[in-house]
Amino acid sequence: MKSQRNVLPVVVVALILLSTFSVDCRVYAQSGTGELPGAKPTPTPKPGAKPSAKPAVPVTPTLVFDQEIKGRIDPRGSEKAAGGGLFEDYILNAKSEDLLSFQLLSSDTTLGLQIVDRDNAEIPVTKDQNGLFKINNPAGGLPADGEYRVRVVGAAKRTAMPFSLKVTRLGLTPTVYNERFNQIIINYRESDAASADEALAKLEELAMADKSKPGAFEFLGIIYLYNKNDVAKAEQAMEQAVQLNGAAIVKISYDAQWRRMARLKNGKTGWEEARTGWLRIRPGQVEITDPSNRILATVAGAQIKELSKILTASSNLINVTGERRQFVFEPGSGTQQEADLVIKLIQTHVMKRTN
Repeated sequence: MKSQRNVLPVVVVALILLSTFSVDCRVYAQSGTGELPGAKPTPTPKPGAKPSAKPAVPVTPTLVFDQEIKGRIDPRGSEKAAGGGLFEDYILNAKSEDLLSFQLLSSDTTLGLQIVDRDNAEIPVTKDQNGLFKINNPAGGLPADGEYRVRVVGAAKRTAMPFSLKVTRLGLTPTVYNERFNQIIINYRESDAASADEALAKLEELAMADKSKPGAFEFLGIIYLYNKNDVAKAEQAMEQAVQLNGAAIVKISYDAQWRRMARLKNGKTGWEEARTGWLRIRPGQVEITDPSNRILATVAGAQIKELSKILTASSNLINVTGERRQFVFEPGSGTQQEADLVIKLIQTHVMKRTN
């Protein structure tokens, strides 16, 4: 009996503690959030809601050589300049050696054009008599290779001002072209086949880089004719040179008094006072120069009274009779092919005869 009386108080105390613990747990569960301390609840998205989109970054158009691009100065969308005007920017990637022209067309003649570099420094431009903008500095080109901004600018107006913009690569700047061309001439040695091949390759490259200048085509005609004996390619180059207001250039030999060949004391036929020089066939005229390129005579197409070949047993001479005197000479190679080529070029480009 004593042991049973001792157990009863212990059971009662246990039941009281268990009852208290259960009440506290219920209270905690009803009043708590069910999350770890410090954690923030994740909001539940509303049905049909879309995440907010970031605003689109404006893309600056890139200019491509010889391709027209259209745009407009618009008070609602164009950038505002510090002076109160408006402008539209275009990206231009170009080299310092590029000779460029910029054509800006619009019914609003007050629109202008600017070129700025990455540091927003302005490159000077000028507008020529044909309405084309060109870079205005001694070199005639951009200061360096790289990216520039071509900026069409206009006054702030209420209505949009449409325009078209076109960038044309004309070739190489005169400074770069002349440096490359002169270096080829300096290194060329006519009697050295390897030197002629090297000059030929570099001239072809220069002609491809700039098809608007005649110098490379003039020299190509000489090398094809005298180093390669390729009359067909020589003619192609010479035609291109003349069409670019250059000249088809051939070597000539002649008598100091422009006399025909005679029998000399050694029994051979030749010039009594032999001279050498160059014949330059240009649009509308021929020039005869000495080896140092000093002009000895010029005959315009309208002055030519007779153009003919004088064939001998050993020579293929050409006669050009002007209003005051006769010029008799032999082309450099002395072949009939070269004589025929010279006659053809004079008839076509100087006398303007097509047959």
